[in-house]
Amino acid sequence: MSSERTSFISTDSPPFVVAELSGNHGGSLNKALELVDAAADAGADAIKLQTYKANTITVDSKCDRFLLHEGLWKGRYLYELYEKAMTPWEWHPRLACRAKEKNLFCFSSPFDESAVAFLEDEIDPPIYKIASFELNHFPLLKKIGALQKPVLASIGVSTDEEIGLALQVLRESGCPEIILLYCISEYPAKIEDFELSTLPAIQDKFGCKVGLSDHSPGHLMAVVATALGACVIEKHLTLDKKSTSIDGEFSLLPYEFNNLCNAVRDAHKGMQVCTSGTNIKETPPKGSRFKRSILVCKNISKGELLSAKNLRIARPGDGMCPSKWDEVLKKSATRNLPVGHPLSDEDVS
Repeated sequence: MSSERTSFISTDSPPFVVAELSGNHGGSLNKALELVDAAADAGADAIKLQTYKANTITVDSKCDRFLLHEGLWKGRYLYELYEKAMTPWEWHPRLACRAKEKNLFCFSSPFDESAVAFLEDEIDPPIYKIASFELNHFPLLKKIGALQKPVLASIGVSTDEEIGLALQVLRESGCPEIILLYCISEYPAKIEDFELSTLPAIQDKFGCKVGLSDHSPGHLMAVVATALGACVIEKHLTLDKKSTSIDGEFSLLPYEFNNLCNAVRDAHKGMQVCTSGTNIKETPPKGSRFKRSILVCKNISKGELLSAKNLRIARPGDGMCPSKWDEVLKKSATRNLPVGHPLSDEDVS
């Protein structure tokens, strides 16, 4: 099962690009379906949902501890925020069906065990995502791990010790593969808070592939992450920046998301590994014909001495290498050589 499930995520392929729908549907199923269409048109590989209910992620309390005091959702209580942002569970089959029609993978971040059971029954996702703030939710991790499906796990608010424990729980429960997603869990995330140079170290330390769950503006961080080995890029998608699109401020519009898809795939293309194991190319690279070489600049007769008067270092680069210039001078031509002839070893004696 695991090899089939993970075949679409590989470090040898361009990053697997995930469009996060979150609550940007604004409570409208039609808008949610439009988001799926927009994700496909923009070039995403998958859409991701969030599966929770307000009363499965928090409790309905007006205690000050449940009030957000800063950030994008300042002044809202947790229950109110999640009630507004949730994707109704009855929408999931419709969205998954639309995704399949558009050749997109569809999966979700469940936030409790009942959400996992629901997702298995209703859409049978090929992979699961564990949100940053759920990585210490061991009952949830055990439930997901037992399904023996690959997992994307955001590590935005976790210490190395916590990451290690979460990996242990998932693996011991049966999870075949875990991809760790670097994440700055701020909304929006500031570019100066990123430390993407740690991506290779994270991969080596935990023995996992790595990716990026990105809440920063634009797609610069996604390109940098790709160059550092990220095989998954997750980004929020929105149709507009209106207040009804609750995550709109740090989400990409469809044309921006398309720019991201193109940019990370181009970045991956430019990071091709040299298969010979060395940086020295065994065959001349493209464009090398415009290097200089030793060419005949004046007709030369057989037996004539070669000199700076009848030879020149010039373009194109299909003649003898200019490094042999001193060796060639004062030698004789072995045959008649016309103007423009690219000098070769056989032409001199």
